[in-house]
Amino acid sequence: MTLFIGSLKLREPHFSLSLCHDCLQYHHRHGGWVLKWVNIQRIDRPRIHLGWDLVEIPYIGLRIKDYDSFLNLITPRLAVGILTEQRAVLMQVLRSEQADCPTGTCASQFDDLFEESHYRSGEGQHYDGVIAMLANRMTRLRALIGYDLLVPVSSLDREPDDFVRLLHQYQLESNLIQIN
Repeated sequence: MTLFIGSLKLREPHFSLSLCHDCLQYHHRHGGWVLKWVNIQRIDRPRIHLGWDLVEIPYIGLRIKDYDSFLNLITPRLAVGILTEQRAVLMQVLRSEQADCPTGTCASQFDDLFEESHYRSGEGQHYDGVIAMLANRMTRLRALIGYDLLVPVSSLDREPDDFVRLLHQYQLESNLIQIN
């Protein structure tokens, strides 16, 4: 069993993110996604409420301007991988929201941990299946923590705050190149 798990780990990508002058690429063991810098509205460290404190979660958050340009490139296998990995984050965020619920009626949020399998984007494009579930999860995360996609800090080659600064620098340089 150890050899099997070891061989699976060796097949994972050697790096998780590639930064290009016009896009950010994420390499995952189930595939990858690409986001053009112009399609990223916000990059930062997400925070959740734990009691009176704001606590950073171990992710880099990305807020996307146009879901369609992202969702059209996602494979169902990658969508399932992202949904599975981000489920724990969703549960953690819902727990923190429930703790802040004064009436106690917020417990119903835990009843719906599965997203709908139908989604219509703002541009009117219709999605079904796991791609729609991913879009609904992105929408839900945006409403809860302000970000659509989360990149685990364990996949970074440097401290998260340094990486966020690097992403901002690439995004700024991309914007300057487009202006010229």
